[in-house]
Amino acid sequence: MRHSPPMTPFSLLNSLLIAPFRAFSHPEAAFLFGMVVLALGCAVLGLLGAALVGYAQRVRWAKEDAETRHRQELSFEALRQGDKKAYNAQNMLAQEAYTNTMALSAGRAAATLWPACAVLTWLHWRFEGVPMPYLWEEAGPASYFLPLYIGALWGITRLRRAKKTAPPATAGDAAHQTD
Repeated sequence: MRHSPPMTPFSLLNSLLIAPFRAFSHPEAAFLFGMVVLALGCAVLGLLGAALVGYAQRVRWAKEDAETRHRQELSFEALRQGDKKAYNAQNMLAQEAYTNTMALSAGRAAATLWPACAVLTWLHWRFEGVPMPYLWEEAGPASYFLPLYIGALWGITRLRRAKKTAPPATAGDAAHQTD
């Protein structure tokens, strides 16, 4: 009796990522479908990761943001009073707090991008040397994935923003729609 070797985490991930590329028998359709699924999955995972990082950083970000505004107001007040030394000191502290806020924002950006970087690495490994359909000879999988990923991020954020700004539905509205 022959035993198959246990699946490694990489082979498990590889099986998961390649599955959408095997959804259709037509190779170009399967490739495009796989790219769309990976781009959407990366966008969703990235935005969820950014939300999680934002949630974890919310207290620190609010503190740094308040510190930035406070120091900025103090620097403007010192400028109005003609105290150049106090203005420079407060302005430097405001810039430091602003830099801390920007570093926290960079953490959220990194959380958004890591799934795409990981998938791009896998795509390069998996499709190295394979000619890309409908593109020039030197094109690689990134030529498909990056525009799809950017479009997925844009589309999801637009949908989330539209959902936030939509007026809440009331019970009376639902009753009128069923008539």
